[in-house]
Amino acid sequence: MMNKKGSASVFLVFILTAVIFMTAAFIYAAKEIAFESYEDGLLGIASRSVLSEFHTELKDRYGIFAFESHGSDTEADIRGYVNESLLVNGERRLEEIKVKFGDYSLGNPEVFKEQILDYMKFAITEDLFSQEVEEEESQGHRKSRTLRNEQIIQGLPSRPMKEQSESFLEWGKNIASQMGNVTQIFDQTKENYLMNKYILMHFKNKIDRPSSEPSFFENEVEYILEGDYSNEKNYEKTRRGLVLFRSSLNAIYLYVNPQKRAETLAAAEILTPGPAAVVTQAVLIGTWSLAEAENDAKLLERKKPVALFKDDRTWATDLQSILDNKEKGCIDTKSEKGLYYEDYLMIFLYFQDEEIKLMRIMDLIQINMKGSCDKDFLIRTLNCGFQMKAVINGREYAYETRY
Repeated sequence: MMNKKGSASVFLVFILTAVIFMTAAFIYAAKEIAFESYEDGLLGIASRSVLSEFHTELKDRYGIFAFESHGSDTEADIRGYVNESLLVNGERRLEEIKVKFGDYSLGNPEVFKEQILDYMKFAITEDLFSQEVEEEESQGHRKSRTLRNEQIIQGLPSRPMKEQSESFLEWGKNIASQMGNVTQIFDQTKENYLMNKYILMHFKNKIDRPSSEPSFFENEVEYILEGDYSNEKNYEKTRRGLVLFRSSLNAIYLYVNPQKRAETLAAAEILTPGPAAVVTQAVLIGTWSLAEAENDAKLLERKKPVALFKDDRTWATDLQSILDNKEKGCIDTKSEKGLYYEDYLMIFLYFQDEEIKLMRIMDLIQINMKGSCDKDFLIRTLNCGFQMKAVINGREYAYETRY
């Protein structure tokens, strides 16, 4: 009987010991899970704390979130945030941390584009498109301003593309032949539109200046189109491109309008009777369309609208004045229909190479930030996120953190 009782007691001791060990194992496992969750949250907060140190002037002026740091600096910051909390519990220790910026550099065109689009989606939500900004009068000494500082020029994001990028006069001459669907240029759901609208919202142009912020160039949008380091030349070349663009559309109108086509042919037959009249007619149409285009440019400079595709009511010049070589100044048809200078800039920006456009936006931001608040500002040293790997007590964590 005693043996049976002793065996039962031993059996119960074994069971109790097993239960105690299992309970201890569960407690240890729960503790590790709790620590893992705590460490995971701690590292996540530390990562977001790094993002909170964004460049405030860049954000306030251009709506772009980015922080300036090198990998070792960010690693040191995160180590400091984490270790300060882990000291509460001596069991845990941050053994290793490695930060890589990879493709998160603001100098990466795709990352930069994403920042612009994020801002523009916010702008649509907040109706920032309709907010008017006080216009600043252009200062005379800036008219002929030219960027000559070689150190600044060599550091521009677009500098490596300078030699291979075409002038606006070269690539812009073919735009008229690509005007198949104008509505897509002004479609607010398209990324291209949002990017071009961002440019017009944040950068000055010759006619309408949307910002009173200090800037090196006054003709900033024209710089994005042309890329010349001379403020004056950027507008001159953009204006010539505008005149050629309008001239092409005006010539189309002269050819398709029966009355004006007949008028040019009659004048050509008087000047050069016979078969040569056809060639002379082509010359007259080219000359007339160019004169009309010059008048169009003058109207746009006076903040008047110019119809994209002309009709009898919006056509300003007459053939006889062209034949007599008479200068009539700016002829205003008083038409309220048409596009304004900024609308034509939107058209030109739509057809520009996207990478060149992004790089020149970076140029302007870098130049303006250097001149206004941070003389050491460089786009390539700013980042919009990072990848991180950390090891705490042998457990590895991996994160991808970005704005």
